Amino acid sequence: MKNKILFVGTFLSAYTGTASVSENIANKFKEFGFKCKTVSHKRNKLARLIDIITELFLYGPKVIHVDVFSGQAFIITEITAFIGKILKRKLIFTLHGGALPDFYSKNAKRINRAFKRAEIITTPSRMLQRFFEEKGFEVRYIPNPIELKHFPYKRDSVRPYSLLWVRAFHPIYNPLLAIHTLAKIKESFPEATLTMIGPDKGMLNKTKELIKELNLDQAVEIIGPVPNTELYRYYQTHAVFLNTTSYESFGVAVLEAAACGIPVVSVSVGEIPFLWEDGKNLLLAESYDQDVISSKIDILFKNCKLANQISINARKKAEKFDLIIILNDWLNVYSKIC
Repeated sequence: MKNKILFVGTFLSAYTGTASVSENIANKFKEFGFKCKTVSHKRNKLARLIDIITELFLYGPKVIHVDVFSGQAFIITEITAFIGKILKRKLIFTLHGGALPDFYSKNAKRINRAFKRAEIITTPSRMLQRFFEEKGFEVRYIPNPIELKHFPYKRDSVRPYSLLWVRAFHPIYNPLLAIHTLAKIKESFPEATLTMIGPDKGMLNKTKELIKELNLDQAVEIIGPVPNTELYRYYQTHAVFLNTTSYESFGVAVLEAAACGIPVVSVSVGEIPFLWEDGKNLLLAESYDQDVISSKIDILFKNCKLANQISINARKKAEKFDLIIILNDWLNVYSKIC
């Protein structure tokens, strides 16, 4: 059982092409002599839960590392914490999702009960760290890493006035706002375009309907899901990365974009203003208004010098989050309890 770790979460890279942070860490840990397993890879929620419960009993880990999310997904945390304590395993929780504070306000007893069973609580979010420390929990900040080798810096093949949006088509990520923003920016830059990348999570048809309604068929390209290791091709060829999410506990997509040098315009939400500096390595929009967001894009389209400086600064910032660097923080955590 020594050095045996079970990572509990949703690991669907075989279907989405994008590995989660925990999945990447588990794979790297194997190089350091740890025996790691990730669960679950099931797409069906009930099958996933059954798979997790089965592995908790059969795999026999010394440490159980749980990715903690709000909503229905929190049931996985509760069940894992309960079983983990029965089996006398050490628990590590990593808090994700900018909606956790809202979830806590309605489910404080559930969260307190589960969190008290954890040996160590970590989060990649300064915002979540501060919130839960105010609730009496000790929370260690370990930022999410990216593998820089998959996101090379290159800005010599950029399509002028091109916007890039990389998220799931889900209400949380506001794809319709991206369309409205394009419509607004086209008033000043008629040649502006928008490329949208991501899986459908219920909003794709509404997005297509709005595109047609606003006569933007020729200006918007919907790609669908793209493997994480192929995203750099889009980051490198677009002028501005647009981030319209309602919640952001870290912002891996923003970090990946920054690594490739594409200037980012993001709503000021969740972890973004904690991690990035407005006017230095990205531009922040203080509201979810297309006029406000498009005004930030307008600045970058008109001021090439500023766009270039933001690009350079963003890459420098991203280099601090390479997986090799962040992995040392995790090794320090595990060396204390394995």
